[in-house]
Amino acid sequence: MNYRTLGRTGLRVSEVGFGSWAIGGTSYGTTSDAESLDALAVAFDHGVNFFDTADIYGNGHSEELIARVFKGRRDKIVIATKGGWDYTTGAGKQNYDPAYIRQALEASLKRLATDVIDVYQLHNPPDDLLDHYKPLFDMLKEEKRKGKIRFIGVSIYVPRQGFEWANTGEVDTIQCIYNLIDQRVEKEFLPLAQEKNIGVIAREPLQCGILSGKYDAAVQFPKNDHRRRWTHEKIAADLTKLKLLRHAFPEIKKLPVQSALAFVLSHPAISSAIPGAKSPAQVLENISASGTQDFRPEMFEGIRKFYQSEAIFEEGFYRK
Repeated sequence: MNYRTLGRTGLRVSEVGFGSWAIGGTSYGTTSDAESLDALAVAFDHGVNFFDTADIYGNGHSEELIARVFKGRRDKIVIATKGGWDYTTGAGKQNYDPAYIRQALEASLKRLATDVIDVYQLHNPPDDLLDHYKPLFDMLKEEKRKGKIRFIGVSIYVPRQGFEWANTGEVDTIQCIYNLIDQRVEKEFLPLAQEKNIGVIAREPLQCGILSGKYDAAVQFPKNDHRRRWTHEKIAADLTKLKLLRHAFPEIKKLPVQSALAFVLSHPAISSAIPGAKSPAQVLENISASGTQDFRPEMFEGIRKFYQSEAIFEEGFYRK
């Protein structure tokens, strides 16, 4: 496993991290706690030290599983969690009131069985929070002074939000969507992140599994899978994009997961990619992308140029 510095935090994190949404058990189909615990343990045993989660993943269950695996060795890993979706009322609505976020932070600390969260992230906040974020960040900085948070981050939906949050000067890390078929952050956000030494965490590096090559246009996701919300048009567009890339770059078809993750890691602004995993087998496939010599460096530049030249890559996004 290779390691990178998470921007100005100075934290050394595995370049392939562990995205813990799926193991929460409510958003990527049925899961087995035993298998999830094994997946976390196998990841650690193979050098993964960066684990990203959120309080809403399984209504706290993802955080609890991480605590169980790393009891007694908390100092060996870097934990990033998120708050901002209030599932406690049953409505799952966003809530960025400072009092609520403080409460959510305390709850995450308890579930994670830790005294400090390495990176506490706002979870996909709405645009209007940028107009009145100061009281919230005053509170977060107070919690940082108390030693309950080491660094503050934000997870975003679209590149424009990353650009705007980076310019506030308030966040140490930004988590964004970045993958073979969604390279939008490259235009403005990633250069700015490098300039400001912000740690960039690449989420959905496998486009929620689409880039694994396991799905076709007939896929039917189960009711307890968030991808069920995707339209047939979006799925078809994503699969067409992947087909075009595979035709132009045959290596992608031969090693779909490894090539997708290696592409993300080829950008110098990326500190860690956090593919999800529900089993040890998926973990091992993900981490095989770290330090791989299977791909020509010029291929990645070719992929970027190809992406920019084909109009279809500007279509079919779930959010714009």
